[in-house]
Amino acid sequence: MKKNYTEIEAIIEERIAELEEEYELDRDDINSERLKIYKENGWSYDPFPEEDEEEEEESCEEEYHYRSMEEMLNEVGMSWRDFF
Repeated sequence: MKKNYTEIEAIIEERIAELEEEYELDRDDINSERLKIYKENGWSYDPFPEEDEEEEEESCEEEYHYRSMEEMLNEVGMSWRDFF
């Protein structure tokens, strides 16, 4: 019988807590375990995979770092003429 995701999430929390006592888990380990549990309970995929927050932050920082000078001037309401 297929369980709903709240029941599965409770199972996942218990299993992750057990595994973390044994060794340190990374995001890939957690996602692998989540997928395994979802498949055991009748789902074909994990609807809520664990995402890496650091990667998201780094991508935002990279986008900001590589913006053009014109974009940065427009952000503060300046034109090239004002800049020079």
